[in-house]
Amino acid sequence: MYDAIALILPAGGTSSRFGHGNKLLCTLKGMPVFCHSIRKFGEVLPSRNMILPVNPGFRNEFREIVDHWFPGNEIRIVEGGSSRTESVLNALKVLPDELKYVAVHDAARPLADAGLFRRCIEACLVHGAALAAHRVVDTVKVMDDEGRLTSGNIKREKLWSVETPQIFLASELLEATSRAIECGLTFTDDAAAVERFCGRRAVPVENCECNLKITHAADLALAERLI
Repeated sequence: MYDAIALILPAGGTSSRFGHGNKLLCTLKGMPVFCHSIRKFGEVLPSRNMILPVNPGFRNEFREIVDHWFPGNEIRIVEGGSSRTESVLNALKVLPDELKYVAVHDAARPLADAGLFRRCIEACLVHGAALAAHRVVDTVKVMDDEGRLTSGNIKREKLWSVETPQIFLASELLEATSRAIECGLTFTDDAAAVERFCGRRAVPVENCECNLKITHAADLALAERLI
């Protein structure tokens, strides 16, 4: 167990693109979507190090589900914000001082496993920031002002698609998210905030397995088949 590392599972979204209900509360292989990450990452961290910022309208539902699936857990559930950055900051504000590192993982990525989490942790311990990512294998083109696609000078071998978990020094993530909110900025990628305000770039930890983020209803059906 990594006792000095916290885990934030942002779950404060509205699931507007999903089409119906809160996607995180949907059942995936008999268990709510967000519980898969708690179960898998619970092999690496104690539950007292986990923080779940949630949509205020669903706070009771999340608490009931967590207590049902993980009896005796010490998971903190806090109110999420209007953006991912604000939700992460709200979670950081209740972080115990003794926790030096903090991981952020999309609660809507139920396929990431403990092995990937451990590899990201080890990379962060060496470099100060690390994130799961996979190499881009498709040819990438850019749209010009006339709506046409051009290949330009994009070198595919240098492109990575970023995932979670992402892991940082807790002090740097706190500084980055605090300053972002002060400046009226939001980031969909926590590593971008840390780079912007702390100057630290995260190293990629290559993930060759599927780490699907459930966004649309079809993604849930795909995750069911993949599991």
